[in-house]
Amino acid sequence: MKHLKRFFCPNIPPTGKIVLDAEQSNHLKNTLRLEITSEVEIFSNNKSYLAKVASINNSGLVELTIISRQDKELPLILPEITLACAIAKGSRMDWLIEKTAELGLAKLIPLITERTIVRPEGLHKIDRWRKLAIAAAKQCGQDSILDITSPITFNNLKDTIITNSSTGTVSHSDPYSAKAERSTKNHAVSLIALPNAERYLPEVLKSQPKTGNQKILYLIGPEGDFTPAEADKAVEWGAQPVRLPLNAVLRVETAAIAMLAMIFYETGKMNR
Repeated sequence: MKHLKRFFCPNIPPTGKIVLDAEQSNHLKNTLRLEITSEVEIFSNNKSYLAKVASINNSGLVELTIISRQDKELPLILPEITLACAIAKGSRMDWLIEKTAELGLAKLIPLITERTIVRPEGLHKIDRWRKLAIAAAKQCGQDSILDITSPITFNNLKDTIITNSSTGTVSHSDPYSAKAERSTKNHAVSLIALPNAERYLPEVLKSQPKTGNQKILYLIGPEGDFTPAEADKAVEWGAQPVRLPLNAVLRVETAAIAMLAMIFYETGKMNR
């Protein structure tokens, strides 16, 4: 199929017409200057469709006519990867989001740790990050948008790694006895990058059994790294310490991208 300009639509019906939002409409008609009958690609939720510019309505929004669904074959079955990452400074966080979205990261959890300097307030910065993720998907051909959550503190990360569920009362004779708890891992493997970890990332990934759960979580700390207490907590919750096979101390955004690429590479090899 020829290279088409791409536009994000949250909900795409299989047939009929769809109206782009103000931002996407402005990009199509004012930035790209596409004309009526121009063919474009629209995408959302791992689906993409061929569409044609039909008209511009009274509100200045672009209406598209859906022509057909585009089926893309993926060469490998890749995992759903989540990154919980300390917030980097300024434009470096923007760069992290753009590049991880281009590579295919599924979810980003901005993390506020003890040594995190940047602490975003309000939704303005989060909205900007989500727009960057959409733009990255449009640019590089991804049909899914990087899901960016609101920032959480390190202690709240526990619920991302494990789920505690009650298994009933310990004593049947005492209805007020404490309930036993069972921890369930929310990912096939959870990893925490630590410079002093004994095992390298590829070594840990190769040792993981193949299961139906293709979810992977990895944690990246701030410039000063996780505190020893935070690292101990993450390990207690089930995260495995790993280090990268590089003789360098990496910045937050570099470590996040390098580790993502290595995870995709190793899991891709395992799924061949």
